[in-house]
Amino acid sequence: MFKKNIIRRNLLNHNFRNVELSDDISNIFYELVNGKIICTYIPISSEINVLPALSSSIFLNTTFVDGENLQICTYSEPFIENKFGVLQPKILTPNFDTEVFIVPGVGFTKFGDRLGRGGGYYDALLKENSEALKIGICHDFQLVDELPIEEHDIAMDYVFTDKNYYKSSI
Repeated sequence: MFKKNIIRRNLLNHNFRNVELSDDISNIFYELVNGKIICTYIPISSEINVLPALSSSIFLNTTFVDGENLQICTYSEPFIENKFGVLQPKILTPNFDTEVFIVPGVGFTKFGDRLGRGGGYYDALLKENSEALKIGICHDFQLVDELPIEEHDIAMDYVFTDKNYYKSSI
């Protein structure tokens, strides 16, 4: 756990605002998720903004905090800030149908290992939805060679950075 906290601190020591996927990567990303029911995150200032790449998606969900759990709801404006300072829809319409999860992270490996912010919220949600495609999103500098992985950590099927993408071997 101590090693994870050191890696988190180092990777969060950057703050790139308004970074989106490059046009080439955005096109590959779109082809992968097009026509599917997607659950995405609403980016905070340090995260890649994937929303432009999803703008033509018909079936779009997001997440909300329900007590100590992350749940799925329909993506709809207006948004409010939850207890973690993350935006979520003001009107929560639960929606459990999801084929693809777009997941932010503090760090990833090319092999799909993910380091989150430390709460385990996404790991629990992804475990409940194990059949869904899992796509991790991060800045290129957040891609690392190795991460300390624990039993509860859920790996991604793909990792997209603002400049490249990788398919894991899981």
